[in-house]
Amino acid sequence: MSSFSLRAASASALTFAFVIASIGATPAIAADTGHKLCSSSFTPISHIQGQTDSSPLQGKNITTQGVVTAIVYAGSPEAGITITAHPANDASNQNMTDKGLNISKASSGLFIADSTAASRYQPGQLIQLTGTVTEHNAMTSLTAISHSQVCQTKQTIAPRQIQLPLPANMSWEQLEGQWLSFSQKLVVNDSYDLPRYGEITLAAERLWIPTEIMSPGAEANALYQQQQQQMLVLDDGLWQQNPDPVRYPSPALSADNSLRIGDEVSNISGVLIEDKRGYRLVPTTNPVFITRNPRPAAPSAKPETGLRIASFNVLNYFNGSNAKKAFPTKRGASNKAEFIRQQSKIVSALLALDADVIGLLEVENNGYDTNSAIVNLTQALNRVATARPYQFIRTKQAPGDDAIKVALLYRSSAVKPVGHAALSFAAPFQYGSRVPLAQSFQHLASEQIVTVSINHFKSKGSCNRASSKMDMNNHDGQGCWNGQRVASAKALHNWLASQPTGIHTDKMLILGDLNAYRMEDPITKLEQAGWQYLVQNDKDTTQNSAAYSYVYRGRTGSLDHALATPALAKYLHKMEHWPINADEPAVLDYNLEHKSSAQQQGYYAAGPYRSSDHDPLIATFMF
Repeated sequence: MSSFSLRAASASALTFAFVIASIGATPAIAADTGHKLCSSSFTPISHIQGQTDSSPLQGKNITTQGVVTAIVYAGSPEAGITITAHPANDASNQNMTDKGLNISKASSGLFIADSTAASRYQPGQLIQLTGTVTEHNAMTSLTAISHSQVCQTKQTIAPRQIQLPLPANMSWEQLEGQWLSFSQKLVVNDSYDLPRYGEITLAAERLWIPTEIMSPGAEANALYQQQQQQMLVLDDGLWQQNPDPVRYPSPALSADNSLRIGDEVSNISGVLIEDKRGYRLVPTTNPVFITRNPRPAAPSAKPETGLRIASFNVLNYFNGSNAKKAFPTKRGASNKAEFIRQQSKIVSALLALDADVIGLLEVENNGYDTNSAIVNLTQALNRVATARPYQFIRTKQAPGDDAIKVALLYRSSAVKPVGHAALSFAAPFQYGSRVPLAQSFQHLASEQIVTVSINHFKSKGSCNRASSKMDMNNHDGQGCWNGQRVASAKALHNWLASQPTGIHTDKMLILGDLNAYRMEDPITKLEQAGWQYLVQNDKDTTQNSAAYSYVYRGRTGSLDHALATPALAKYLHKMEHWPINADEPAVLDYNLEHKSSAQQQGYYAAGPYRSSDHDPLIATFMF
């Protein structure tokens, strides 16, 4: 965004100027005879911007003029103003004629890099400036201002009216530097950069991971690119990193005032700037936040005689069991204070699941003795689950040598383990995908026997380690290591077909983090093998009922799945994702880093919200 680098950290709170303007479809000029008109010889903004990402006049010293629309990042080293072309002058100035330039594809806004702008210029002034055209950090700008003059004041000009998604023939580059207004309510799709940069990503609707809703390939890739045109990053108007307080949602972000994916924002107006991270809108009005995706208080009530099975990714639950140096651990909490906060949130979520069997993911792989993570978590849970305590499944062998493992908890008041706990060390689980765990349980109320397998397939990251073509990113929307995940799915099916627990039953359940979205190969391979994908079967059509468990780069999907044999699937009473994590700002988790003392307190609550980055998955059966 002009002379913008990634934002420098600052302890001081910076303010941004709000522009007061009439809103209309056509800009209007109110003449002011109190100021002398500037020279009629100047280079119009559209000629400076040109039709491509870079200015055709880059490096040249030019004179231009326009109406000040906003003061940007006032008080920071990267402060400046934005100006927009004066419509009357643009229409009449003969120096603007250029038959080779398609004016409709060139922006009429321009950023003026001037750290003293806040004290020298005011919105509504028609000014003329002389300086050098640059493309510093991606945005066409006028820098090194050698001359400036106020030509007129009290210019009434309206922002350009825009709606998302952008038309196919329009790009954000064509709007660079312009003052924009969105009449529609936009939907929050991402809050990852909210705590660090004060930014949220908006779109006209909730956006889905393409391979969540369609098969991998060209069509999915095309949808991904279309979605890029639908996304708008809304800035907070501050230049500093890690602002305190975080402005969104107003009056400030906190554990009790969250901004969830799916919420809406209205009254959106601002100037579009660009830097190497992309385009974003610096607001000139206060956005209005509307709760459309409220926090769900609890999962649905479990029928008294039902069998409820859940899975939950506990996001690296490492309990600091090393006697010589407990913290920091390889993953998870950095110190004891963080671990206590993490444990409280996870226990709160596990208790609320009210599940008879819980498959856990990302538990520290440090055995089953009294100092192990699984014992620690079970004991912490039972301190609050006193009426119906949990036990954990112990395996004879260690589940591989990965830092994390899967695990199973169960309520002995509802189910009884039968047969033996089984692990698979087939080739796909030797590297990448974690060793799966299976255990058969007899449901005491119905006497039905169900074998549960908890799984954690290889993630999509670490592409540079992929050695085979199947595992490389083949740019079909499935990311890296798809071959490994497909092999894991096939091996898992074959293993479960062998009845590995020693108990023969036709009622089997696969659940866990398969690191594949709904329409990707690992899921479809399991379906082709005869497994039935369990979907939400209630009549609720709100976004809370949609099957998703994860948000990544402004798109929603499910990495967590449940598939059952037909003999079990026919007894499905209710399938649900409990949306307590993926929709929440990550900064509301247990971590203490990069937070002020006030934020460490204000962002944290011991409840289930943002206890992990994945949402729990819950399947309830009635026999």
